[in-house]
Amino acid sequence: MTTGLTRRAALATSLGMISAPATADMRDRVSELRLGANLERWFPIASGQRPRRLGRGWWEALRGAGFDHVRLFIPKDAGEGEEVPRLFLQAVQDAANAGLPVFLGLEDIYPHWEPWSEARWRAVEARARLFGGTTAPAQVILAPLNEPALRDAQEWTPIRDRMLAMMRAAAPWHTLMWGGHEWCSWRSLPQQTPPADPNTIAEVHDYQGGDGRSVARRFGAVAAWRDQHRMKVIVSELGGALPHAENEAAWAADLGRALPELWRLGMPATLWAITHGGHWRLQAEETPVLRPRLAAALAAARQ
Repeated sequence: MTTGLTRRAALATSLGMISAPATADMRDRVSELRLGANLERWFPIASGQRPRRLGRGWWEALRGAGFDHVRLFIPKDAGEGEEVPRLFLQAVQDAANAGLPVFLGLEDIYPHWEPWSEARWRAVEARARLFGGTTAPAQVILAPLNEPALRDAQEWTPIRDRMLAMMRAAAPWHTLMWGGHEWCSWRSLPQQTPPADPNTIAEVHDYQGGDGRSVARRFGAVAAWRDQHRMKVIVSELGGALPHAENEAAWAADLGRALPELWRLGMPATLWAITHGGHWRLQAEETPVLRPRLAAALAAARQ
């Protein structure tokens, strides 16, 4: 019996592949990350309902504002062709060239009340082939979707595993990301068993705010699950309490309580969001300049 065979190497062997270098994917780099930003739906590729490219300089400015990674996902109304995914590919490449690791969702949601058609499955598979073949595993983590909305873990797990298997066939070396059945909530992640694929990480979305004790309780439960399963976890959407979506001061206070606790637990956070909308809007204009109270809260949290 061969000794010292890692789970990742065993997966590669089962797929008939030569082992990739240890630095070939993002999984081990996740723990090095600290603070990222989501770009909501169409923002990375369009403005005023017209396509536009932010360009490498925009992403470099975002990095200069203190963010060390970004997250995007393809909107649900993007169609089934390649036009919109290729615009996202430009954004991903520009961000990566600016030194920002990218977390990319290939679809928006999978709701239990409207399961994907076979055409939608094929469209997501085509996107996986596109991004799996054109982006660097050392710079990009791929996820099948933004959020699932299923009734329980038992309903979600076989769907999740089908998605991950489909993506693994198209992107053999990329780290893949997934979350719990209830909109990637913190409470649904501990109900999940990790997938067999060893090159995955888990994500949590959080819009609860709360005092320090509340933050420590829910993220402590996530950290305990992470440590039990030796699974990397990122809080890939972090807002504040839902009533604070348009209250910059209250939202900033929520972040000031949540971020130090997350970092104490060793969990990166990705703020929601750089957006054209009014809810959870990090920036004032289309430039990556943060609103003043949010900038001050982030600076204080880093101290």
